[in-house]
Amino acid sequence: MKKGIILISFAMMLFSCGSRENKSSEGRMITDASGRAVLIPKKISSIIALRSGALRLLAYLDATKKVIAVEENEKRRTVPYLFANPQLKELPVVGSGNIAEPELLAAYDPDIILVTYLTAGEADELQVKTGVPVVVLDYANFNERRADLYKTLDILGTLINKEERADSLITFIRNTILDLKTRSNKSEINEKVYIGGIAYRGSHGITSTEPHYAPFSLLGLKNVAGGLGEVTSSPRAWLENAFIDVEQLIEWNPDHIFLDVSGRTLWEQDLQNEALRNSLKALQKKNFYMVLPHNWYTTNYENILCNAYYVGKIMYPENFSDIEIKDKCNEIYRVFLGKPIYDSMELKFKMYKKPW
Repeated sequence: MKKGIILISFAMMLFSCGSRENKSSEGRMITDASGRAVLIPKKISSIIALRSGALRLLAYLDATKKVIAVEENEKRRTVPYLFANPQLKELPVVGSGNIAEPELLAAYDPDIILVTYLTAGEADELQVKTGVPVVVLDYANFNERRADLYKTLDILGTLINKEERADSLITFIRNTILDLKTRSNKSEINEKVYIGGIAYRGSHGITSTEPHYAPFSLLGLKNVAGGLGEVTSSPRAWLENAFIDVEQLIEWNPDHIFLDVSGRTLWEQDLQNEALRNSLKALQKKNFYMVLPHNWYTTNYENILCNAYYVGKIMYPENFSDIEIKDKCNEIYRVFLGKPIYDSMELKFKMYKKPW
C-alpha cells in the first residue's frame, strides 16, 4: 500500500511538472518582493498562500475563491478573514501545522504559491522542489512602512487581476487614517497610555507590548514603551514587539492601559499581582480596556483601524462622539473582507469593554 501511494504521488508530480511547462510557456515575468524574477501564468485561477498573512492578503482582495488548499492551522485560527470566509477551513491541507510539504504543493498544482517572510534563497528552493512559481510578498506594516503595504496590495492586485479592488482598499485605508488623524489633531493629550498582552507566536500577558502600536500612532498617542525601539527579545522579523518587566510598567505608571484580548487568560493572572493592583493608577481608576487582537499569524490590519476608533473614543471622547463602534467596525470589515463580522468577533472576544 505504501509503495502504491509513493508511485501515485510521483505520478502526480510528473503530471504537475508537465502541466507547469504548458502553463509557463505563455506566461509573464514579474519581480517579487525578494527581488526575484518569477515567470507566472498570464491567468491565475488557483493559488496556495503560505506563511504569516499571505492568506489574509488574498482575503483583502476578495480572491479566496482562487485558494485551493491551506495550511492546517488555518482550520483552528480565530481571525477576521476566517470569520468572513469560513469555507477556507473546509479546504484540503498542505501539511501539518504551518509546515507545507513540497510534495503536496506539487500535487495540488496551483498556478502560483504566494508566500511572506521568506528569503529569495528559500523561495527559490521551494520553487525547485514544487515546480510551481513562488511569489514573495512584503507584508509591511501600518507605521513607517505603510507605503510598502500599498505597494504590496498594488502588486497583488495586478498579479491576480484585482486592480480595482486593490485601488479601492488603498483609498479606504488612506481616507480612514486621515479621518483618525483629523479627529485626534483637534485636541492635545498629556495622559500616558500603554498596550499590553500583544500576541507574538502565541499569547502573552500584560508585559508583552508593541512599542510603536499602530492604533496609538494613528491617533498621535505614544506608548509609554515607545522608547524601547529595537531593544527586544523577539527575532528580528518582529522588532516592533517587546517584553518588559512588571517593575518597568509600575515605574511608567500609565494613565490608561489597553489590553489585547488574545492574551486575556495570561494578563488576567498578571492583574492578580498585588504590586500591580496597588501601584498602577490605571487599574485603581479602572482606566483599562480590552481591544481586538493586534497580531495573530502577523498583523490584523482591519483590527488596527477598529482598535484605533475605539481608543479614539476613550482618549478623545468629544471628537469621536459621533462614532458608534459596532457600525464603524462593520464598515471596516465590509471593505476589507466583504462581510460585517463584528457580532462574530464580539461573541468570541468580548472586546471593547473593561475586563471587570
